[in-house]
Amino acid sequence: MTVVSETRHLQLLLVLDEEGSLHAAARRLHLTPSALSQQLRELERRLGGPLFRREWRRLTATPAARRLIDGAKGVLAELERVENETRALLAGAQSTLRIAIVCQESYRWLPKVLARFSARAPEVDVSIVAATGHDPNEWLAERKLDLALVAGKRARDRRIKDAHVFRDELVAVVSRRHPWASARQVSARAFADQQVFCDEGALAKQAPLGGLLATARVSPRKISLVPTNGTVALDLVRANLGVTVMPRWTVAPVVGRDDLALVRVGPRGLWLEWAAATRSEPASLALTTFLGVLKACIPRPSPSGRT
Repeated sequence: MTVVSETRHLQLLLVLDEEGSLHAAARRLHLTPSALSQQLRELERRLGGPLFRREWRRLTATPAARRLIDGAKGVLAELERVENETRALLAGAQSTLRIAIVCQESYRWLPKVLARFSARAPEVDVSIVAATGHDPNEWLAERKLDLALVAGKRARDRRIKDAHVFRDELVAVVSRRHPWASARQVSARAFADQQVFCDEGALAKQAPLGGLLATARVSPRKISLVPTNGTVALDLVRANLGVTVMPRWTVAPVVGRDDLALVRVGPRGLWLEWAAATRSEPASLALTTFLGVLKACIPRPSPSGRT
């Protein structure tokens, strides 16, 4: 089937959805409302039906338009990435390396990795892909991605190979006023009378914390779902409202000057295994170099828990 939507149509849909009116969208796109109206009617004619309905002086996307808008976001993001890579190649880069990192906390040490890799391979342009979701296997298999740093247990895929990179210790973070603050470690059962601040993924059975609690058949007194890649969880813990669990190295820098304490979970610690996922084929020189730099730069927790 021939694709009838053009990039201008996709951009129009996104802006209309965000602005809610032709006049506001026209100002943002530097076009006239009549020109945008004509583009919208043209797209609706090609697709065979209305895409927006007027509700209280606002244009609201129909379910059909919503499906197209959701797809347009990915298409335009991919097109922008490809264009950026093309510009880099035209500017003198000999190749590009597309990477994705599932854990947002990892972006704290990513600049160091990129700086060192750039010094080692200045002819390679690195593109960070952020739209792969939690399982980038399809992106890797379709050659939209060259490497993904992934964590935890993953379903096997013959097209993809995982190379172990490092282990990440997850620790309980509590206020210094919390009873756990003076403990060297806590067991899974200790969570039974606690409010736990975490994201939804942390409670999955394949995740370290979720698996530990499931094995011990323990449910926290209360679970509050909050982002753990920002300051929300730490602010709640500082107020002594509950506990959270985070990688040790992400919070260790603030513990010395903050009202926080880190406590090991279990006698041997709670560990998350990280791997570099690539296609099951010989690695390029750029990819091999990046993996070497990555392993040299990442935080390395010791068995004692110190980074």
